[in-house]
Amino acid sequence: MRQKKTGQVLQDLISRSDYLVVQGNDLAKAFGNLKAFEHKLLDYCFSYVTKDSVPNERFRVDSHSILKYFSLNASGQNYRRVAEGFKSLNENTALYFSNVRPDGKKSIIMTQLFSFIEFAEDGVVEFKFSEIAQPYVFDLKKNFYSFHLRELARIKGKYALILMKLWEAHRFGDSRVTLINGTLDEWQEWFLGEEKRLTAGKFMQNVIKRAAEELEDKFNIEIVLDTKKNKRNVIGYEMEIIDKRQPNMAYFEQQQKELDKQREEEMRMSRIFDTNEDGGIFGVSETQMDIYDILKELE
Repeated sequence: MRQKKTGQVLQDLISRSDYLVVQGNDLAKAFGNLKAFEHKLLDYCFSYVTKDSVPNERFRVDSHSILKYFSLNASGQNYRRVAEGFKSLNENTALYFSNVRPDGKKSIIMTQLFSFIEFAEDGVVEFKFSEIAQPYVFDLKKNFYSFHLRELARIKGKYALILMKLWEAHRFGDSRVTLINGTLDEWQEWFLGEEKRLTAGKFMQNVIKRAAEELEDKFNIEIVLDTKKNKRNVIGYEMEIIDKRQPNMAYFEQQQKELDKQREEEMRMSRIFDTNEDGGIFGVSETQMDIYDILKELE
């Protein structure tokens, strides 16, 4: 097996952690049937995509670096785990796209995420995304979400990984509040894939709750779930994710209104009682202006 110097492996590892993982919004909902390790392995592959990536590009990764990133020792068992992980990615990343043919007839295109994955005996893996999937992978200017591999490494559970991707797929920029709406069937497909189904109660307890609790534990966020019902039957969910790391603009807006009100009152009083040597009025104090300017910058 090909060996790499430990220092270089570590340097490559640090470099990889700084890259952004980028996926198309549609891809964020497509792989509910993958296991947690396979999700992370897929995200590691996506981290090689950059704004300069081009169609038909072949990407090259090293199994030894993958093991180091996932804190696994370089044993035969773990190399097998990586190989089997890529095998599962090849087999379980089917994609379905609606299409309209030139003659106007609607169709469904059934394809795969990868055009090929080549696993060599020296641990080097090369892969290329399929022609139809490439626009969803490479189009970074619209319909994309991004996050650092370091953030992904903190997540242990499969369902929490999926929820994190759904969050980023629905999020607008760095907005504080994100809403995710879907029917019960859509939520189950996002988390469980097309085959498996659970009762609404088990799905809530074993999937939604577990995913939400892990994200709340790992990040400074709050998750509020509204269950949609038709009589007694659960028909869907609306999830609100509040990112407490982002400023509460409602608070700053209220503070600014109070400051504006105070400023207007001071100016009104200054017109009544205070004039300078030229007969003009005094403005608000420097302290008040400083606070006002700070709040304006935070808009």
